[in-house]
Amino acid sequence: MCAEFWNGWFDNWGTHHHTTDAAASAAELDALLTAGASVNIYMFHGGTNFGFTNGANDKGIYEPTITSYDYDAPLAEDGSPTAKYFAFRDVIAKHFPVPDEAPAKRQEAPAAVISVEKSLPLLDIAPLLASPSSVPGPVPTTEATGRYRGFYLYEVDIARSGVLSFAEVRDRAQFFLDDVPVGVLSRDLGERAITLPGGGRLRVLLEDLGRVNYGERIGEPKGLIGPALLNGTEVRDWEIRTVDMGDLGPFRDAAQELPAAGGAEAGMPGPSLSFARFEADGPGDRFLRLDGWTKGVAFINGFNLGRYWSRGPQRTLYVPGPLVRKGPNELAVLELHGSATREVTFAVGPDLGPDEK
Repeated sequence: MCAEFWNGWFDNWGTHHHTTDAAASAAELDALLTAGASVNIYMFHGGTNFGFTNGANDKGIYEPTITSYDYDAPLAEDGSPTAKYFAFRDVIAKHFPVPDEAPAKRQEAPAAVISVEKSLPLLDIAPLLASPSSVPGPVPTTEATGRYRGFYLYEVDIARSGVLSFAEVRDRAQFFLDDVPVGVLSRDLGERAITLPGGGRLRVLLEDLGRVNYGERIGEPKGLIGPALLNGTEVRDWEIRTVDMGDLGPFRDAAQELPAAGGAEAGMPGPSLSFARFEADGPGDRFLRLDGWTKGVAFINGFNLGRYWSRGPQRTLYVPGPLVRKGPNELAVLELHGSATREVTFAVGPDLGPDEK
């Protein structure tokens, strides 16, 4: 028995889009069925890691999985049949009866360009959303909050300038000193130390990029892993809170209308949460494209579509048809660093990036 017949593979941020040849995969399937083997096709239908549900690999280098789990499967992320689907169907028909009907091929999705209209700095409202947990002693992990995915905000007073180091950062930390950005530490790059130009209130926006799927790191804690040392002296007594994105209402209420001056090319700062409106004739799939934006999370009518990142390979986020309503709809974008534009695009189809060929 072939328990996992891999006809594709998943993607990690910063790599290419993995694909396999349809004819070659079909030939391998034919060989298995001809031998009388039982076969479990993995994946038969691609999917999506909506919200913060993606996992990660770590074989010495931490590699978080992208939002799409299309997997180059016979049925794509949006359910559309691919060339691989029809190649597999022909092979299976040689060995077993198959139904006459087949899934409908993908139709072009409605294309549109919309601009965000309201925005707010994330750090302005994050402290209002949840009470901080004051943790005496060493820097805590995110488990201290009782929540296990998404974003967290650390805070502590720093007395002087110097090099602040940690045993490890899990998984990505943006540092702000008196609300001025001073740098980023990323787990996948092995970064563990940052230079602080002075004393003040240090705030760290920590992103859990996904739990490791297997191996020794299953179940590991997330966050800033201590000891936290400033010039060799431990920094203690931190505050930590969650940045809860489950309800966008407080963010929406606090958002301010953007000035018309500057146009779409004016761009957006980060971290910020921005809102846009768009009209739709009714439910139907969309493919959200965020060219010119850097890194963050997108929402349709409050539903978390997942992460986007300019490092790729994924260029569009899948919007399932039932999320779209007839009439007015809302798009929200959490941008962590800044964008070169206020515009976002709905594309006619998916773009998961260049493949390895």
